[in-house]
Amino acid sequence: MKKLLSLALSAVLLLALLAGCGDKSGTSNPGGDAPASPDAPAAGTITIEYWNSAEGAMATSTEYLVNQFNETVGKEKGIFVNSVFQGGDVVEKLKTLVQANDYKNFPDVGQIYAAGLSTVLQMENLVSLDTIYSSGEYEITLQKEDIYENFLRSYTYEGQLISLPLNASTMLMYYNKDAAREAGLNPDAPPATIEELAQWTDKLTVRDGSGAVTRYGLNIQMDRYELVNFLSGVSDTGCNYIGDNGGGRDAMISKLTIGEDGSLMTFLNEWEKVIATGGYKAVNDDERGEFANGLSAINFQSSAQLAAMASNAEGKFELGVAPLPACSSQYKASAAVGGGSIALFDKGDAARRQAAWEFMQFMASADSQMYLFENNGYLPICKSAYETEAYQTFIDGNPNAAVAVEQLKNSDPGMQEPMDLINWELNTLCKENFIAWTAGEITKQECHDNIVDNFNAKLTEYIRANG
Repeated sequence: MKKLLSLALSAVLLLALLAGCGDKSGTSNPGGDAPASPDAPAAGTITIEYWNSAEGAMATSTEYLVNQFNETVGKEKGIFVNSVFQGGDVVEKLKTLVQANDYKNFPDVGQIYAAGLSTVLQMENLVSLDTIYSSGEYEITLQKEDIYENFLRSYTYEGQLISLPLNASTMLMYYNKDAAREAGLNPDAPPATIEELAQWTDKLTVRDGSGAVTRYGLNIQMDRYELVNFLSGVSDTGCNYIGDNGGGRDAMISKLTIGEDGSLMTFLNEWEKVIATGGYKAVNDDERGEFANGLSAINFQSSAQLAAMASNAEGKFELGVAPLPACSSQYKASAAVGGGSIALFDKGDAARRQAAWEFMQFMASADSQMYLFENNGYLPICKSAYETEAYQTFIDGNPNAAVAVEQLKNSDPGMQEPMDLINWELNTLCKENFIAWTAGEITKQECHDNIVDNFNAKLTEYIRANG
C-alpha cells in the first residue's frame, strides 16, 4: 500500500430521517427501547475504543447502537465499547498520532470517510478486512457476499477491503413540485438530463420588475463530489473513473483522465445550457435554507438529508425527490457512494481485534443498518436488510426514500469518488472555476483547463514530494 497522504472531505452533514429513535410503528429496533448508557464494564471485560465523527441526529443514533451493543452482544461476549467523538474528521486525529509514531493510542475502530482512505492506507496498523474474512480465526456473522458491491468498491484498494461500509448515502435531486405546477411543468416527470434541467431552471426562475432574480430555478455549488456525480456516466463504458488506475483504486492515481477522454468538456457543454438561463446560482450561501424558503426551486443534496428537506418544506410546498439527471440521453447516470465506513486497527492484542470485529459486524448488521435507514436516511449496506419486513413497511410509508435505493441499484458499482490523494485541491478548483465561469469571469475552456491542468500539476508535485 502506498504511503501517500490525503485530507478527508468535510464530514457529511448528518440529520435525522424521522424524529424518534425506534418508537414509531414499522421502525426497526435492534432491541426495543434505547437502553440507558451502561455502567462501567465488569471485571474481565475487553474494552475497545471507537472513534467517530457523528454529530446531530447521527450522534444520537451512534450512542443508541453502541449502548445496544454493550447491553446485548457485548454483555454476552464480555466486550465493552467506549465511543469517543473526535470532531468532524477522525483521519486528521489519526494522522497526528502517526506523525508522533504514537500507535499505542490509536482506537480499535475508527469512522473513515471515502475521501480519507488514501490517508489511512499508509497506516501500518490498519487491518485489511479481507484478512479477517480469509483467516478462519474470526466468527463471521456478516458475510461479505451480503454487502452491496457498490459499497464494497467504495472502500476497496488494490483488491483489498480496507474498511467496512457503515453510513452510506447517494446524492439526490430535490425540487419544489408546487413551483413546477405553477410554471406549467409536470411535477411527476422531473428532469432526466442536464438539458431538461436547464429547461426547468429557466421556467422555474422568477424575476421582479427590474429583472432581478427573486427565485433561482437551481442552486448548487459545484464542488468535487457534485462534479464527480454528474460525470459518473459520461463514458463509452458507462462508468467514468475520473482518474487513471480505476480512479486510484486499482493502483495509485497519477492524473485526472476527464480532460484527455473528453468527458469534462462533454459535461461543460451541457452545463453551459444551465448557466445560459440566468437562473442558476453557483454559490452555496445556504442552499438548503434558501430552497426551503422558496428562494430556489431545485437543489441537490445527500439522501441522508431527506427528512430534513421534507421537514423544512412541510406546510410550504410539496417536495419532489428524483435521481440525478444524466449528462445527456446518450449516457446513463450513476451515483457515487457517499457517507462513511469503519476501519479496524491492530493494537497488538488478538482478543481486542476479535472484540472490535464483533462490534463492527453488529454496526453493519441488517437490524442496525435498518435503524440508521429509518432514523437517519442512510442506505443499508447489506442486501439482507432490503428483504426484511421492516424495510418494506418503511418504504410503504416513505416512498421518497425508495428513490435513493433505486438509484443505488441502477448505478455502476465502479462509479465511486476517486482516491485522488489531494482531494481538497480538486474541491477548491471545482468550486472556484465553476463560480467564475458562471459569473462570466472565465470561459468554458478556461474552466476546463484550470481544473484539469492545475490539479494534475499539483498531483504530480505531491507525488514527487511524498514519493
